[in-house]
Amino acid sequence: MEIRKRFYRNIAVLYVAGKIDLNAAVFIEETGRLLREGIRKILCNLVNVEMVDYNGLSILAIAYKNAVNQKGALKFCSVPKHIKALFKSARLDIVFDVFPDEESALKGFNVSTKVDKLKLRRRFKRMDANIPVKFKTGLSAGTKLLSGKILNLSGEGMFVYSKNAFPVSTQLYMEIAMAGEKKALTLMGTVMWQADKELQPHAYPGMGIKFGNLDEKSQQDIIAFIDKNVIRRTRT
Repeated sequence: MEIRKRFYRNIAVLYVAGKIDLNAAVFIEETGRLLREGIRKILCNLVNVEMVDYNGLSILAIAYKNAVNQKGALKFCSVPKHIKALFKSARLDIVFDVFPDEESALKGFNVSTKVDKLKLRRRFKRMDANIPVKFKTGLSAGTKLLSGKILNLSGEGMFVYSKNAFPVSTQLYMEIAMAGEKKALTLMGTVMWQADKELQPHAYPGMGIKFGNLDEKSQQDIIAFIDKNVIRRTRT
């Protein structure tokens, strides 16, 4: 990961390029250095970021919390669509301030704005939901099914609110009871993200789950369910 820096009045603008992953701790160091120097307004332009993984999300979340805890503000702009989708899957889209371009982001330090709701490709369309789900670790018949609620859903994964949230990398068996469907959809998935209690009290305790070995029919069933309900909500 590379970081270039410029200043616009009292705002530090960081141009981040490359990958934000486990090896991107320099981002925390750079934002921390700015905060120690008295710079309380930091804008991160992510237009040249190729990839953010779940370790990278943790790094962005830590930097964001550091800024807030020191009465500063950390905002993002020019975020690629696939990274916006990752923010949403981790329920960070309603925490982070994300702007479509640098100009609007710079103005955003003086006014309050809503998160950009740019539509994504159909495969990555996400639907806010309140769908019952049961899950357990592995496939053992003797393991008890636990309960939770799906707060958002896409063809690639979902965010589950539950007091029984599991650690990152846990493999889960899941049964999703989608409205209007006679039979529960059974899937496997991996926990990729855990909600942060301080940063995401609205979603804690909860976990972001990526579907694993999802067959085409099951994925199409999920996408069709999302499309049907998104259209229905738009009309009501």
